[in-house]
Amino acid sequence: MTTPISVSACARAATAEEAAYRIDYPLAHARSTRVIAFDETAAVTVLSISQSPWGQAQFYTTSNSGEELITLSGERRPMVKEIEHSDSVIMVATNSVVSAAAAEVGLACRERSIMTAGLLLLDAGALSGEALSALRPYARILLVPADEEDLFQLLKAIRA
Repeated sequence: MTTPISVSACARAATAEEAAYRIDYPLAHARSTRVIAFDETAAVTVLSISQSPWGQAQFYTTSNSGEELITLSGERRPMVKEIEHSDSVIMVATNSVVSAAAAEVGLACRERSIMTAGLLLLDAGALSGEALSALRPYARILLVPADEEDLFQLLKAIRA
């Protein structure tokens, strides 16, 4: 048998005694997130999302091998060095995904216990099995099908 909560219980929650149990410090700082596009169509979405104000999120495309990440300004950087201190990596792709690059980044994240998420965007028609197979082994969270708003909301939810 359960006891119903009375009005006085709600009033008691507002007392100074109960306030001592409240968490009174601010939320954690923005997370260090890397957002990586694995094909040209995904890069357009990543570029669009990067225009919003973000904390510590950084946005890239990738080389065909995945060993280098390319900033949106065109600077090439070693992938491992760019992700090694990140909290999360979000992989964005379409049917044109470069599978080798996704595997390289995914394995590097797995070795370092970096949280990964994948978004497969609809580009032209239904998603292919190859696109799904390219990200599924490496993304702990996989949104299929996804769109630009999904990426925006995911970044917002993880405080990027």
